[in-house]
Amino acid sequence: MFRSRVVWVVIVLAVVSFPGQAIHADPGGADSCAARDAAIATPGCGVATSIYGVEMRALAAEMAAHPRPDLSPIPIDEKMLYQRAYRRVIKETDVYDGPGGAVVGHIDSGFTFVNAGQEKDGWIQIRPNQWLPKDTLGPVNKAVSKFSGVALPDGLPAQPFGWVLLDTKPSRTPGAKPDDAARVLKRYTLINLFAAENVDGWDWFLVGPNQWIVQTRIARLQPVRRPEGVSGKWFAVDLYEQTLTAYDDHKAVFATLISSGLPKFPTTEGLFKIFERYPLVKMSGASGQPDFYYLPQVPWVMYFNQDEQALHGAYWHDGFGYRHSHGCINMSMTDAQWAFNWTQSTPDAYVYVYHSGEYKQGGPR
Repeated sequence: MFRSRVVWVVIVLAVVSFPGQAIHADPGGADSCAARDAAIATPGCGVATSIYGVEMRALAAEMAAHPRPDLSPIPIDEKMLYQRAYRRVIKETDVYDGPGGAVVGHIDSGFTFVNAGQEKDGWIQIRPNQWLPKDTLGPVNKAVSKFSGVALPDGLPAQPFGWVLLDTKPSRTPGAKPDDAARVLKRYTLINLFAAENVDGWDWFLVGPNQWIVQTRIARLQPVRRPEGVSGKWFAVDLYEQTLTAYDDHKAVFATLISSGLPKFPTTEGLFKIFERYPLVKMSGASGQPDFYYLPQVPWVMYFNQDEQALHGAYWHDGFGYRHSHGCINMSMTDAQWAFNWTQSTPDAYVYVYHSGEYKQGGPR
């Protein structure tokens, strides 16, 4: 399954998406698009397509001058990331009151994590008077992500940008096979999007000289118009691109990748306000079902709708840029901490959840 993206055609703008998603639609413009719209006389923000001759030479100069976005990921705090020892329970097990002691509980199979404590004689303490055999637990902090989004001190840059979602060797031309001689662009690499061409219904983006990547391997940041009545600090969550942008009034100040609800557990769209905040909270659900989950000490949680969906950090996966959750907006712990701290002065900040395109199946790999 692949997310799709669309190019509008001839100096029209292109959009990006990834596996599992569908063709993009113009989000209707944005305050931050105004200058670019006026310059190119088009209705939205994006990358120009079908550029040749003088324009291509100008693009080549731009690619040489700015091979990557001039943006810096926010710093990570490794002490915060690794202050707890999160371990997944990898098989059904009884819980004991001490190493080799009496059974005091049971953990069924499912997506269950514990915050592991001391180890003694092949046993791991998970709470006072609760111990598990060590062989029932996975590695410590196996999936904790070091990904972080980017600060936008000057607002959105003039050049559209995005992230590589999968380790990718670019192709020399749109629609071609990957260039064996090309350097691999690693997952989470920041890239500028200089131009786009549509091949067999799929957009290919020029990310460097003779370097084209199909839309299904890229997540693009798209600006969005500020909803009516919203002012101050607010978040825009694009379910199609799997991105989050933090705005202060009309100015974008931060952008990152997220993971929203899976198709079976969709994230609710609409305009909401954060109404509860917790530095740490336990989350669990689907008791007795195959998709049962138990997640202790979920960090930096901000609930924003009555479906109990929240923005929060996730220590159990590094799949940002793809749908992954039971409906919440998963963020790396670094990003979630930034968002939590940024809204301390505006604890009821708005969260605008929308989609900039429609999902479709298939696509080149």
